[in-house]
Amino acid sequence: MTGFGRGEINLPDRRLSVEIATVNQKNLQVSCYAPEEWSTLETLSAPWIRARLVRGKVTVRVTFAEAGLKAATAWDEAAVLNALADLRALATRTGVPFEPDARLLLQLAEGKRSTRAPLPGLESCEAAVALGFAAALDQLVAMREAEGRALVADLTERLRRLAVLVSAMEAGEKEAPKRHRAALMKRLQEAGLGLDPADERVLKELALFADRCDITEEVVRLKSHILQFTNELKVEKSGRKLDFLVQELLREVNTVGSKAAEIPTTQAVLEAKTEIERIREQVQNLE
Repeated sequence: MTGFGRGEINLPDRRLSVEIATVNQKNLQVSCYAPEEWSTLETLSAPWIRARLVRGKVTVRVTFAEAGLKAATAWDEAAVLNALADLRALATRTGVPFEPDARLLLQLAEGKRSTRAPLPGLESCEAAVALGFAAALDQLVAMREAEGRALVADLTERLRRLAVLVSAMEAGEKEAPKRHRAALMKRLQEAGLGLDPADERVLKELALFADRCDITEEVVRLKSHILQFTNELKVEKSGRKLDFLVQELLREVNTVGSKAAEIPTTQAVLEAKTEIERIREQVQNLE
């Protein structure tokens, strides 16, 4: 499921931003981008993320927010002195008079301004980092839950359509043996074979046909899977079980298609497969 959340890590002289974004993916994959001083942040934050998320490609970015006053006005004095010494040496080698003034010092200082205050060790500020992650995850989860409610509504409607199609399959095949018997007797009469409907050979043919097109078991299982699917939509973090149920729905519908003796049943099977494919795509987005 897709989602985005943002939090802040407030340190004594720095403020950092935590942004967590997710996109659809069957399993959980976490990538963390953080300042180099906090190279172990991905390991530290993994339990916090896995406690809230089960699926999705998760991208975490920790960046520096607006600096505090101290960091904003800090210059790198050592870098300015080094640059000044380099300029003096260059002037000496080229025979150019070198008389630095306040303007040159200001230019060098602005060019060498410290971009940020050094970060403290991750262990010393773990509590503040955890709070920032929690705020970002709260927003992200709220956004995913809103999307989840919309997906559940869509899936519920698709399951209703699928149930109607299953009933159509059941009704269509129920009359198939009778129609086959009438068609068989008509062909025999047209061929000049006046067999008695009670003839053993006729009865055997009708029994074999009825067995081949009997979809009772498949219909029972389809109805059961639809009911289970509907119930699982009310359960948190049931995405993997729904994946399994989608596979079973498709397997049973394919079996009905292979047994179907009536054109309306075949049409219902094709429509059902379309609905199941749409359900499968949506289920990939659920936890």
